[in-house]
Parts: sequence; structure tokens; C-alpha cells
Amino acid sequence: MENKKTTEIIDSLNNLSEEKGDYAAGGKYEKLMGELATREPFLQILGEDYDKSIPAIWELLEEIQEDIKKIKRHKHDEKSGDVMVRI
Repeated sequence: MENKKTTEIIDSLNNLSEEKGDYAAGGKYEKLMGELATREPFLQILGEDYDKSIPAIWELLEEIQEDIKKIKRHKHDEKSGDVMVRI
């Protein structure tokens, strides 16, 4: 696969089939995606070492979701009507 152009690898992704078992663990899909992950610009998009990669963004989203859960905890003051949010 190292001899294939990036566009050829992308085209190969369109020709994969469930019936052939291309999507199974260790199948053709994983090999093609593994090769794409070593090439630019996919290295920046899929690589775990980049701050703006999909895995890094997913980690940040999980952190934000946890923070939102903390912010959702609040208390209403019955006398003044104020809302107190725990941070």
C-alpha cells in the first residue's frame, strides 16, 4: 500500500464490501485507514499527537460535557429567588 497514491487509497475505501469481510477486525478497512493516518493532511486530522485531531477534540468534548453536568447542579433560594450554581 505504500506505493499507492493517497487518492487511490481513498477510492479503495469506496469499493469495500461487508460481504467480503472488509470491515472485520484486521480487515482491509483498518489497513487502508492505518495507511491514510500516516499521510498528510490525514495525519493531522486522525493522528492522536495533534491538538486539533479528531481524538484530541473528542477528549475535549468529554471534558466539556463533564463540566456541563457540574454546572447543571444548582439551587434556588426561596426567599430572594436567586439561583446558585456550583462550579
